[in-house]
Amino acid sequence: MKASRVPALVSVLFDDFRQHLVLVLLFLMAITSALAVIYVSHGHRLLTIERDELLSERDALDIEWRHLQIEQNTLTEHNRVERIAEQRLNMVRAEAEQEVLVPWQ
Repeated sequence: MKASRVPALVSVLFDDFRQHLVLVLLFLMAITSALAVIYVSHGHRLLTIERDELLSERDALDIEWRHLQIEQNTLTEHNRVERIAEQRLNMVRAEAEQEVLVPWQ
């Protein structure tokens, strides 16, 4: 008789679940929404970190490009090229008498 007076645990749980179905669904939706917020926030943080790293890399490349431009301008200055030609290659500027004009046909 005792078994007939006390219902089985599974049947009690199933009856409670059926009676409070709306509450259970709302709870599951709240948990799902919270997990979705966590997932999206984490993805946003990762993208923000990647963007910041790319901006830093862009700035570093921009600075390097500017330095290379300055170096190129320095290396191609006329005075420097002329000085190197005179010192290393023993070149001198041609006099007017030494110049030869080639006719264009």
